[in-house]
Amino acid sequence: MADVIAKQKLSEVHHDNLIAKIREEWDSWDLREEGENKGDGRLEFDSFYHGFMAPYFGCYRCGRTKKGLKALDMDNDGFVDWNEFLVYIKWALRQYPDTEEPDDLLSIVFEKGLMPAMRDEKIRRERIVD
Repeated sequence: MADVIAKQKLSEVHHDNLIAKIREEWDSWDLREEGENKGDGRLEFDSFYHGFMAPYFGCYRCGRTKKGLKALDMDNDGFVDWNEFLVYIKWALRQYPDTEEPDDLLSIVFEKGLMPAMRDEKIRRERIVD
C-alpha cells in the first residue's frame, strides 16, 4: 500500500511539471497577443491554433479545425481559456498517467481527447435532428 501511495505522489508531481511546461508555452503565446488580450490567460483562436493545434489540424480555416476550436471554447466567448484547455490536459493525464513528455501529452489531448469528443458531439447533434 505504501508503494502505491508513493507512486501516486511521484505521479502527481510529474503531472504538475508537465502541466507547468505546457503553461509556459501557453503564456508565451498569450504574451504575443496585442491590446487588452495580451497576458489575459486566454488565447485568441489564431494563437491557440499556431501554438498547439497545427500539428493535429492541418488547415486553419477548415471546418474540422473550427469545430475543434468550438469544442474547446466551452463558454463561447471566442477565446480558448487556460482552464478550458486544462480540462483536456487533466483528462489525458488521468487516462495516460505514465506520459513522460509535454509533446506526448499534447498528442493525447488532441488525438484521444478532443478529436473523439468532436465526433461524439457530431453524432449527438445528428440524433437530436433525427
